[in-house]
Order: sequence, then structure tokens, then C-alpha cells
Amino acid sequence: MWLICVLLLLFPLRAYSYFDPFLNPIKLKEEQLKNSIEKSRKKIEVKGLSLFTPVIPKPLEDLSIQGVVSSGNTRYLVLLDPSTGETFLLREGDAISKNEKIVKITPTEVVIAVFKQKNGKVVKSYRRLKLNREGQ
Repeated sequence: MWLICVLLLLFPLRAYSYFDPFLNPIKLKEEQLKNSIEKSRKKIEVKGLSLFTPVIPKPLEDLSIQGVVSSGNTRYLVLLDPSTGETFLLREGDAISKNEKIVKITPTEVVIAVFKQKNGKVVKSYRRLKLNREGQ
């Protein structure tokens, strides 16, 4: 038992890293820096900002806006898919694409928050859709 303790004191159980003496340390450092720069670029370059899961299967531009319906304090935006005849009811807070969300619905307009990525930061802007009343 005491022999094991003495051996553990003389040879601690550590993982030793092996360093090849024939490798050029300057080239190793250059490779490490190059890899770290590539990793940081990959983090910044996002192919598409994807914050939400859309509740409609097609882009808003492919659907026809039919109007606004109210039920109590809640307003719904009525959309129609011309190709299938399917109707969608969207309310405030619903996502219409991976980076767009309905913020406010009024009888005359719909306010949509658009999220974009600039310089690694998410920037929010708004776009307004004016709704035509019947007969206009």
C-alpha cells in the first residue's frame, strides 16, 4: 500500500502532451491564428437569419390579403391562398417568415417587424402594409 502512495507521489497521473521538436513553432502559431480567424468569420457569416417558425406555408407576397376580422379585443388578418383556396387567420405576434413577425393589426394597416443581421447584431425595422377598404 505504501509503495503505491510513493509511486503516485513520484509519478503523478497527469496527461502529458507530446510536442514534436522538429515542427516549426512559427508555422504552428500561424495555423492556429488562421483557424481562429476562420471560426470567427463563420460565426459572423450567417446564411439566413432564422428567428421564427412561420405559421403560413408560403411567403406573404404569394397570398392575397382579404381584410381584418375582429373578435372581442383580438384582430385577425385574413389571408387567402389563390392556388389552393385555403384561408389563414393571423393575429398579432404570429410569424409570417423566418425573420418577420406581425406587431400590430388595425382596420387600415398591418405593422410587421423585420429582423435583419448587420455586423453580427440583430437590427429590427418595421414595414407597414396599407389595407384598402371595400369600395376604394
